[in-house]
Amino acid sequence: MLNINDEINRRLLDICPPDTEIYLVGGYIRDVLLGRECFDRDYAVKGYSAIKFAKKVADLFNGYFVPLDKEHDIARVVLPDKINTLDFAGCVGPNIYTDLENRDYTINAMACKLEETGCELIDPLSGRKDLEAKLIKVIAEKNLIDDPLRLLRAFRLAAQFSFVIEEKTLELITAHHKLINNVAVERVSTELIKLLESENAAQNLTLMKNTGILFEILPELLPQTTVPPNLHHHLWLIDHSLETVTQMEKHIKRFPIPPDKIALLKIAALLHDIGKPVTWSIDEEGRHRFIKHEDVGSDMVLEVLKRLRFSKKDAKHVSLLVKNHLYPSQLIREGLNVVSEKALMRFFRRINDAVPELLLLAMSDRKSAQGPDITREIVENNVTGIFKLLEKYKESQEEVRTLPKLASGEDVMELLNIPKGPQIGKVLSALKEAQFSGDVNTREDAVEFIKGFALS
Repeated sequence: MLNINDEINRRLLDICPPDTEIYLVGGYIRDVLLGRECFDRDYAVKGYSAIKFAKKVADLFNGYFVPLDKEHDIARVVLPDKINTLDFAGCVGPNIYTDLENRDYTINAMACKLEETGCELIDPLSGRKDLEAKLIKVIAEKNLIDDPLRLLRAFRLAAQFSFVIEEKTLELITAHHKLINNVAVERVSTELIKLLESENAAQNLTLMKNTGILFEILPELLPQTTVPPNLHHHLWLIDHSLETVTQMEKHIKRFPIPPDKIALLKIAALLHDIGKPVTWSIDEEGRHRFIKHEDVGSDMVLEVLKRLRFSKKDAKHVSLLVKNHLYPSQLIREGLNVVSEKALMRFFRRINDAVPELLLLAMSDRKSAQGPDITREIVENNVTGIFKLLEKYKESQEEVRTLPKLASGEDVMELLNIPKGPQIGKVLSALKEAQFSGDVNTREDAVEFIKGFALS
């Protein structure tokens, strides 16, 4: 008996039409059994239109009704808190058992019928047993073919729950991996982001490489399989890119990374050397060169993420990280003791809030590239330097916050005769940098600086 008779389910029973059966199915049951909090519920409706019932539910809770697929009788209700979502779908086949047999994986093929007396678990495919064994097991080959997004979902579930994908299931994914190209790009991107947000994404990206599905989703990575190890790299380039994600996951908790940036940061790690194959050359001494690969790569990233329907803002964010991923290590090699405060502040201003992300990317890159020319001392010096830069960034942020305000946005618009826009923020940010370095100390200094900014 599962304890799922909360207020939402009790109220659904209150409006359930005669001769209608409502079942909680899929991920919500899985998460209840795992003891995880879940805000997304899936219901199968038998004996009544799921879309019509969803409209009743939206009216009952004063929620938002969203028809998703009229042909297949699927609709969504977003509750007023905008956190909980309820998805309703018509029961597939004559009963709940046929419905469950048409789902993706056994751990998602359990159900509970909503009843006043409680809820008995319906588990014809031994999903609970596989859940306890931490196993991702496909129900039937046909189910993968019917909706090829399920091919990618196996890796997302494995990453999300630290589960293992059953060997036979991996074989079927490998056999049908090209079918992922038949899925709408938006659906693929959503599933990929969920995977990357998980703590265990790296090893599943490697599995995706082995099955071939990674190169269907990101064909731009395929040329990396042709770039071999060299004096700086002990791995083939594709494996270096994957190892960069692995290193990132090992150390991410040591950096103040906003949760909503984790997936984008891992994409940057995966794609940071995307420009290397097209810039690859070998000089007369046999050394591998990838001149300006970071610039070429940053442009390529914009095109990749445009194809995957990422927002322009997110694409630019990843591109910025790729373009600058070598810079922190360059600063460290020059010697942080000889780098001026002005140079550091210019660096921090150029990267803005993404400095911790860039430092983690640079360190992960260094730790995953350890060819014959890269000594342990070089790696240790890099790691030490990265954390010194992180501390300097934190200190600069605190000092900038405490600097007196010498000019406003209105002052900038008046002095430069420009309208509201992003240029205002750039000028004020540069002014703060000048204050921090001691070049601007008074209101008069600030006015002169702003006037001079226009000339520069």
